[in-house]
Amino acid sequence: MLILLPPSETKTRPHAPDAPTLELSSMAFSELTESRREMIAAAGRTARGDLAMEKLKIPASQPELRERMAHLENEPVATPLEVYSGVLFDALGQPSVSDGCRLLAASALFGIVDCHADAIPAYRLSAGSEVEGLGKVAAWWKPRLKHIAEAIEESGEIVIDCRSGAYRSMMPLTGAQVLEVSPVAVREGKHRVISHDAKRYRGLVARALCEATSPAETADDVPEILMNGLGDSLGFELSSGKARSTLTVIDDWERH
Repeated sequence: MLILLPPSETKTRPHAPDAPTLELSSMAFSELTESRREMIAAAGRTARGDLAMEKLKIPASQPELRERMAHLENEPVATPLEVYSGVLFDALGQPSVSDGCRLLAASALFGIVDCHADAIPAYRLSAGSEVEGLGKVAAWWKPRLKHIAEAIEESGEIVIDCRSGAYRSMMPLTGAQVLEVSPVAVREGKHRVISHDAKRYRGLVARALCEATSPAETADDVPEILMNGLGDSLGFELSSGKARSTLTVIDDWERH
């Protein structure tokens, strides 16, 4: 089973005095090493340019992010689960992962990262960014991640897709075994899509699946596993489609 996460917009810079710096050759998906080096170089050029604050969407209150993006090779690194922060990653925490389960995250800077094995800096770059010399980040990564997407689809493993639309566009996945997580709330007997708090539900789902005794072998196993872990507070429905399936997470507020 593969769980795919989005990155977070906010990130925590590693503060350990002996924290290592970036080592691309030690990262998972070594076939992306040269592409990662290109993106880092382009992000550095952008950070040193006149429009850095605008292109990298750096808040005026955090000008130090520009300097850090210009010298990413000197930045301290830690695992993605330590660097990424925000609602989804607060709900996910630091889960252990059972055998047969992988936890990966999309990344505008690195394409895709292993949440436990890789070490990354706290960077400022999103799928919607435009960097000097490469253009739109998501469009640039798409052909470079195509072979990874194909390998995932051909493997037949269950994919729990918690990514947002921009990061799905970087590495589109199709097939009945790809489950797109969609949180809804019950209001007056009707399902209402949750947008504001959707990341929290995706984090809860990812944590429960990571820590399950054994990973799902078929899509139909997923709701049952989640009911065992989260069924006291949430419900789950699976609907199959040709391009992908949907795992609906139901918060029945009226029942509460």
